Amino acid sequence: MRAAALFLSLAFMLPAPPAAGTCAPVRVGYVDQDRPPYFLGNGRTEADPPGAAVDLLRAIAAAGGCTMVSVRLPPLRLRNALGNNDIDATLMSATQGDAKEFALPVGKAGKLDEQRAVQMYTVVFVRASDKIGPDTDPRKYFRTRRLGMNNGASLAAQLRIEGYQVDDGAHDEARNLEKLARGRIDGYAATMVVPTNMDATVAAKFGKQLIRLQVPLRTHRFWLAFTKQYYDRYGEAVDAMWTWMGSHGDMRFASEVARYGAASEKRPGRK
Repeated sequence: MRAAALFLSLAFMLPAPPAAGTCAPVRVGYVDQDRPPYFLGNGRTEADPPGAAVDLLRAIAAAGGCTMVSVRLPPLRLRNALGNNDIDATLMSATQGDAKEFALPVGKAGKLDEQRAVQMYTVVFVRASDKIGPDTDPRKYFRTRRLGMNNGASLAAQLRIEGYQVDDGAHDEARNLEKLARGRIDGYAATMVVPTNMDATVAAKFGKQLIRLQVPLRTHRFWLAFTKQYYDRYGEAVDAMWTWMGSHGDMRFASEVARYGAASEKRPGRK
């Protein structure tokens, strides 16, 4: 019975059968900065292993019967690269207006289809010494405080428009957590597939000095956006990718993140 259950679990995690149509290799853009466990390594060359998000993207492409070509770019260049057809696709925290410029899954009413996206959580870490209740709503608390996040985070511009003080000068979680511990920012917002993903890492380095607020700053979704040109040519394959992303993406992503976390714990010299 255990063997049968394991087989069914593994089968569920595999990409769906390829779409009937063929497609050209899809050039998928993603950040060229080390942001473990999602993206590993710095620079244009893909790391080995590349990171949980890259493995997820490959599985999504395979669901459409396509191969993926990695294109690493600075985070602020990804959207322009998609608009200029320098890449064919990229993960995007899309808005309704983006569907006019890019190919995104939409429902019958013309709204973005939340059932064909991966759900994500933006959580906030704060200093325990500030004695903030763990059930504090970060959207209210940080109206008058400085909130740090990774350079290039798509949420930064939106929060600034809403009047928040955002510090996105640091590239990664390690630098931002150090800034938080030293009092240079009042909180650090990080986006992840499971709210508890960073808890063990933060506790291992900072002990009880930093804590995570239980209420997320936001719960949102990432879509895989394509150029209109790519979708016009390979729409059947793209639709298969979006469908698989919606039905299997959350579980597959969580599995990849856990796998990379386990691998990190086994690294030689890790304490």
